[in-house]
Amino acid sequence: MTEPNEIATLPPLEELQPGVTRSPRTGEPRRPAALGVAAVVLYLAAVGVAAAYGLHWWEAAHPETYPASARLVDWVDPDPGKWLSLTLEGILAAAAVIAAGVPAVAGFQSWNGWRWGRWAGLLAVALTGGFAALTHDWGFVAVGLAVVGSALLWLPPVSRYLADWDRVRAERPVPYRRPESIFYGRLPRFR
Repeated sequence: MTEPNEIATLPPLEELQPGVTRSPRTGEPRRPAALGVAAVVLYLAAVGVAAAYGLHWWEAAHPETYPASARLVDWVDPDPGKWLSLTLEGILAAAAVIAAGVPAVAGFQSWNGWRWGRWAGLLAVALTGGFAALTHDWGFVAVGLAVVGSALLWLPPVSRYLADWDRVRAERPVPYRRPESIFYGRLPRFR
């Protein structure tokens, strides 16, 4: 009589955990690569706005290139050094701060798992577009970067990451429980 052959089986699968897979280093949900790329691209959009504003500032500092330093200056055509030209420079500076700040905030808050960072990314596209319309064509580099960064925030891996953060934030920590008795003095094991 021959012995029956043993059936070959795979080892048992690990028990599936319904919770969020967390990074062992930080304890936060694992970030997808698309989110890292989106954050970097949105930061580069902020740098692009700053570079476009710096180029405007350089052209505005020279009297011969001041009239063509920005579309807004070209449309209004103020006299250099007068109150209107200084007001326009203040408006352009404020527009640069806002247009550079929103993509940076969108990237940072999305990196931290806040769902509204996606909507801030869409707002970043609009504001960098408005800034490029007020300054010059170099501002459209920032618009393109903001479009790419904002589009990356809507990818499915980023959606799963944001959903994981929602679950993590919904967890309630174990509340403090006062001990039933407190021993004062030296512990008996140290006597």
